[in-house]
Amino acid sequence: MDDEADRMSNLCTNLVSMKRYEPALKHLLNETPGGWIPVRELYRAAGADAADADSLLAAWLPSPNNRDYVVIVFLDDETKWSQTADYHATRLLGRQASVPVSVAS
Repeated sequence: MDDEADRMSNLCTNLVSMKRYEPALKHLLNETPGGWIPVRELYRAAGADAADADSLLAAWLPSPNNRDYVVIVFLDDETKWSQTADYHATRLLGRQASVPVSVAS
């Protein structure tokens, strides 16, 4: 599983860290918060192929503490592997992607 986890982690990390994949993140952030999208579809939105994305999914949620940021959740439902990323959505979109969130205390 370590090789598989590394492969999935690399696919997801590349999406949130490489400028060439910003069209994929714009595609994701224009979807409803919490809606799952196949990672393969995100790569296609950036003009790239991710045939090995298999069952990887991505969703975003508003950050609870900073409206300029979102939390991107990656999940492989088959293996229950997951990873998150904190992403500065306002920089990418030129506007806040998130809606106000109540944080339980």
